[in-house]
Amino acid sequence: MNMAVRLRRIVEHRKVLWTLVKRDLRVRYARSVLGYLWTLIDPLAMALVYWFVFGVIYKTRSELSSDGAPFVLFLVAGLLPWNWFNMSINESARALYAERLLVRSTNLPRELWVIRLVIAKGIEFVMSLPILIGFMLYFRFGTDQIYIHPEKFLYWIPALVLEFLLCVGLGFVMAPVTALVDDFVRLVRIGLRVLFYLTPIVYSTQILSDRAPWARHIQQFNPLTGINDMFRQVFLTHVTPDYHAWIFAAVVTVFWLFVGMWVFKKLEPAVLKEI
Repeated sequence: MNMAVRLRRIVEHRKVLWTLVKRDLRVRYARSVLGYLWTLIDPLAMALVYWFVFGVIYKTRSELSSDGAPFVLFLVAGLLPWNWFNMSINESARALYAERLLVRSTNLPRELWVIRLVIAKGIEFVMSLPILIGFMLYFRFGTDQIYIHPEKFLYWIPALVLEFLLCVGLGFVMAPVTALVDDFVRLVRIGLRVLFYLTPIVYSTQILSDRAPWARHIQQFNPLTGINDMFRQVFLTHVTPDYHAWIFAAVVTVFWLFVGMWVFKKLEPAVLKEI
């Protein structure tokens, strides 16, 4: 079955896909008292911890580390996209094995089990964006430390699309490989910890260019660099968009999407025998 046929089957089962997404979201909040509020509490708590460590204990200077923006705002704008990516990769690595009974017994496109996780985590990410908007409004009208560029909210659209496709592409690699080699989950977790610090979340690309120019060139190949820059451009006044990072983000994302589809197709028969 070629890729065009597989894509058509996914589109044909979009209603089933949406049902699976709603099931995941209901299960996540079924026994929770606070429900949706956890979508706000989790990233906010993480942001406050990193702000305290890097902004208070290490006294990070915002003009160097956050492109002139308030450090906590810069931090939140990087952490929220990272949370979506991190949770999508972690959970999609187990997507096929965790649902092995349904995967094995239904004739649904197996890619749905990965895509449904990425969409569910993407919805949670969108639901957490009020935190970022709230911080922007506070620093704009409460302290007058930033200027908001309303037209640059449009940059969030390609950022959302790219991150969704990136998570799907990587998920297509993680899910079948993990189903065949259980140790791969541990490698994924280690890789994500390393990638966190290779992504401009707690520091800016400018400070990396100043202190480790060689590392800056490597970081350009990290698609999250360009994606984070798209989200931050709304409140960055004195920093021009990093178009090179944007282009690399698009190219690397498309690369992983095609690689992921190819890997998933090749390993699917072996996975069905294994599970």
